[in-house]
Amino acid sequence: MRHILLLITLLLSTVCGAFAVSAQTALSLDGFQSDPEASVEILADRLTVSQTNGAARFEGNVVIAQGDMRLSADMVDVTYLEAGGIGHLSASGSVLLVSPTESAQADSADYDLSGRELWMRGAVLLNQGPVSLSADLLTIDLDTGGAVMEGRVRTVLPSGSK
Repeated sequence: MRHILLLITLLLSTVCGAFAVSAQTALSLDGFQSDPEASVEILADRLTVSQTNGAARFEGNVVIAQGDMRLSADMVDVTYLEAGGIGHLSASGSVLLVSPTESAQADSADYDLSGRELWMRGAVLLNQGPVSLSADLLTIDLDTGGAVMEGRVRTVLPSGSK
């Protein structure tokens, strides 16, 4: 039932988007929900740490894992909380976010671990099973799995016939 409602929402947003200069659609991305208590593992070719503010820059084949979610990029800047732990990640260059059921790619991404929100910008392409969506901006609430796509939203739906 949830997938049928999603498809109806996507169809309506696609039709309405054809008449607008820019479109916006809301959708559910349950696969991008993550466990906020899970540890964050970061792999990279290079790490540079700032002595002034403690921020870190990971470069080259960066892969960040938290629970079932994986984010990869060319470069990721990490801002730490004063109390310890990661507060914010900014990724750029061939950004790819993957969960067991969905994937999204973009030019850049910002992940607020405290606020549990993720923004992907620039040539965003989202794949959810056989459904593909593209837009300029994707915003995901990682607690609820709720998401909004904005800016020339394009939806490609399977025909259902073979």
